[in-house]
Amino acid sequence: MMTPVSSRVRRLGRGLTVAILLCGGSAVGSPGGSPAFAWSAGHGLVDQTGRAVDEARFAGRLRLVYFGYTRCPDLCPTTLMTVTQALDTLPPVLLARLVPVLVAADPERDGPAVLAAYLDTFHPTIVAVTGPVAVIDSLAAAYAAPIRRHDGIVDHPADLFLLGPSGGLMTRIPATITPDALAETLRSALSRQDLAHHDLAR
Repeated sequence: MMTPVSSRVRRLGRGLTVAILLCGGSAVGSPGGSPAFAWSAGHGLVDQTGRAVDEARFAGRLRLVYFGYTRCPDLCPTTLMTVTQALDTLPPVLLARLVPVLVAADPERDGPAVLAAYLDTFHPTIVAVTGPVAVIDSLAAAYAAPIRRHDGIVDHPADLFLLGPSGGLMTRIPATITPDALAETLRSALSRQDLAHHDLAR
């Protein structure tokens, strides 16, 4: 018979998970050495309102990026609900320093209007990004997360990508993470970012 795990042990386990994630335990590359996501101006990227998207849109803020598509039967809505539940627990001061982004893995079908309707179910701060297939694919390829499309099915990376203010990868987070663990990861990353800004300002 299994012995109940104490709350202290559970908290320790969650803390270790957060520490591993923030140290890049599951990341592709390091924050200083990995390439940055290139949200380049003039390449046709737009959000769910049709507004152009470029690097200036995210300046100074962390980004939580997920590649998905609106016809996805289970993985995408489940992951986006996990993100929504995690974001619901963040105080406004931290939420203001984070941009959650859904990148359309099937941009030919998922235009701005389709994405806007889809996001009604999820957290209002989530920004959807769509555009030319080649540009979307180059974003995914930046972290060895290719997208493959065949017979109406879209194979896309299941993980979430946490990016720093300059677009460099901080960590790759498995989609199986719980809302509570994701919230802790985001709080820790945002708090560390706040400390870094404070140190630079001194």
